[in-house]
Amino acid sequence: MKLQVFSANEWLYPDQSVTQPLSEEEHISLISPRGSFAGCQLLFNDIPEQAVLSWQFHLAKHPDEHSLISPNFTLYQLLDVQVNENTDVDVSTVPVGTPAPAYVTRQAPFRVYDALLPVYEHCTVETSTTAFYLCWHIPEETAAGRYQGEITLTVNKMARKLPVMIEVFSAAIPEKGRLSITNWYSIHNIASRHQLELWSEKFWSMVEQYGKAMRRCRQTHFMVGSSFIDVVSNEDGQYSFDFSKAERLITMFLELGFTHIEGGHVARRINWEDPTFVLSTNADIQATSVEGYAFLSQYLKAWRDWLASKGWLSLLVQHVADEPIEPSAADYRILTGIVRKWLPDIPLIDAVINTSVAGAVDIWVPTNKEYELHQEAYENYRQLGDTLWFYTCWNPGGDYLNRFLDFPLLKTRYLHWGNYKYKLDGYLHWGLNYYFKDQDPFELTNPLLAPQVHNRRVPAGDTHLVYPGPEGPLLSMRLEAMRAGVEDYELLRSLEAYNAELADDILSSCMMSFKEVNTDPAAFDKAYRRLLESLSAYVI
Repeated sequence: MKLQVFSANEWLYPDQSVTQPLSEEEHISLISPRGSFAGCQLLFNDIPEQAVLSWQFHLAKHPDEHSLISPNFTLYQLLDVQVNENTDVDVSTVPVGTPAPAYVTRQAPFRVYDALLPVYEHCTVETSTTAFYLCWHIPEETAAGRYQGEITLTVNKMARKLPVMIEVFSAAIPEKGRLSITNWYSIHNIASRHQLELWSEKFWSMVEQYGKAMRRCRQTHFMVGSSFIDVVSNEDGQYSFDFSKAERLITMFLELGFTHIEGGHVARRINWEDPTFVLSTNADIQATSVEGYAFLSQYLKAWRDWLASKGWLSLLVQHVADEPIEPSAADYRILTGIVRKWLPDIPLIDAVINTSVAGAVDIWVPTNKEYELHQEAYENYRQLGDTLWFYTCWNPGGDYLNRFLDFPLLKTRYLHWGNYKYKLDGYLHWGLNYYFKDQDPFELTNPLLAPQVHNRRVPAGDTHLVYPGPEGPLLSMRLEAMRAGVEDYELLRSLEAYNAELADDILSSCMMSFKEVNTDPAAFDKAYRRLLESLSAYVI
């Protein structure tokens, strides 16, 4: 059996070779702030097929050291997924057989470890190569210091020991985040991928598991889409609304620690280039028509009054229509005016890739590439009182940061260093679990977009950040990288309060822009240690 320890900041592959057998010198050495997680990956070669592998974490006895509490340890088996095509320079992918661009990790097709299957006591290894993600939760009340432990690995009753040392710093991640985060989720996929009846008690229990997965990466905002609101149309043109499903969702997610409600989009386009929007609940009605106004005036008033009655109105940010572009800009302006009439003082937020719709939104959410290309325009809107987030989706590609499976894993983490660098207050992504119909997210990570959108494939992994598991959502290495990046943002913000110049210097040592970062894990580890040491010097 061969074993090698790897950083949690780099990809592992099922065809990857370990260069040396398990030796007495192999050990795990990690660093962490308080209120965070410390993790690493293990890659095994030459394990007998169908071998039973079991794990135990023990406390080591060292009189001069602390002991790490064993229940904080979690083990995940890494599951490999298929990357079918490489990401293109701007959007979509390049055909199989095209030479791999310099900005991707490998030539497609290839397989990479991403999904995380929890392992509780033991597991059966199906192949001679396998990998695991080891993770320790470090509670905020943990005292700073060096913590010692020991992993016992048993393969077919043959046991080996692996020393563990975790250095915990005084620096801490605040429980309440300062960065706004949202990943949109599909409730229909929650039901169908786990064979659950929509709105059944088992379904709601599964929704809670997905909520916990979102909170794992410190998500703050959650979408309340039209599926959670029952609408009844009367013959006289009047509507009635039942918000009971929305109430259950909101109550559950606020208890999980979410802080803001995202009102679902009230309108959408049927085709990408369409100049007008239709109602999200009825594609036969143009949103800015008389019929559309009749619906929206009743719905938005009822939505506002109901939230106010529950004491939740102050938590609301409201979507209008996703990604307005030049052909639909005029209709979008009219539509946002209607929404403002019935939701006065509520911030309007949308993914916007069009700087010409000034005054239509309060929270601008351009892509990271769009922001850098038109930074002056967006910063002018900030000076006028607007708020800036950013988003990524199936673009940008090329050298830009995104969380695709054929990009260096650190690029996912660096996204939120970008939040700090440019003082962007939030991040949005559409794909927590938006697997397409008949898409196997383990085997098809580049599904084809609908013809009315672009009729091209999305880059690998863009549709999802979690995977459907046998008992609930499976986390991923990309979700862990995102969580770590959001925590890095909090550390940089905390250091900024003491020494902004030092925080900026640490950031610039490995990140220059949204397309210029150092993806060498060793270089990142150096900057990360410096960040923890610098902040800890102020908070002792």
